[in-house]
Amino acid sequence: MDRSNGTQTSTRMVRLHQRFPSHRLTRGVRRRLDDTIDLVRLQLDALPDGVYQPVPGIPVRKAKRSVGTRSRWTAMEPVVERLGVESALDVGANVGYFPIMLARRGIPSVALEADPKCVRTATTAVRRNQLDNVAVTSLEFRPDTLGLLPATDCTLLLSLWHHLVRELGLDTATHLLRGLWARTGKVMFFDSGEDEMPESFGLPRMVPTPDAWLTEYLQENCADGRVEHLGRHRAFDADGFPTDRALFAVIREAPHGR
Repeated sequence: MDRSNGTQTSTRMVRLHQRFPSHRLTRGVRRRLDDTIDLVRLQLDALPDGVYQPVPGIPVRKAKRSVGTRSRWTAMEPVVERLGVESALDVGANVGYFPIMLARRGIPSVALEADPKCVRTATTAVRRNQLDNVAVTSLEFRPDTLGLLPATDCTLLLSLWHHLVRELGLDTATHLLRGLWARTGKVMFFDSGEDEMPESFGLPRMVPTPDAWLTEYLQENCADGRVEHLGRHRAFDADGFPTDRALFAVIREAPHGR
């Protein structure tokens, strides 16, 4: 019985399979499918108000806080460079703009966020930017989760403190601020809602000015920290109207053992 024909056909199939392994084809199909699903999910999660930050790699046109987000990064980046930051944690990272910008500088970063839509968008943004040095963590920041957070050179606490005051009270918000500072090796970036926020937030009266009050508050609660004012930047009040807020860098002056 002549088996040469069958042997030749089988050999050709093996060689074809070796040239085009099935796992490569499967991976390519899966990647295209994931991209399609991501785009649909991004569009749905962006409804009705768009995304909050202008994250690179996210094909959603409307970013509510484009101007203020970019101006904050412009003010923060020289401080990051000057201090030689090598790791970062963004608490309340939203859709991940700042961790992605830090990661693009080669700084491994953790994006901590509790909102499921923001977590999905940030995860997609990290993948679309082909970054392997950003961890997107779905976790609510509160006293019983504080101990789970890593120690890093740089901590970002942006536009979150006033929400902590409203939900947990000033004393607990201060406790959380101190806990973050204890995990911060070099610098903490901070901003907050100010006098534009309604009484329902329970914020203290920031007299004589919000800039002065917040500077003193940070100085008192961040031991061995020196407060630098990094300008005022575009934000929005509780009703969505434009306002501006002070941005601060709290820089650790004494060596910090972690």
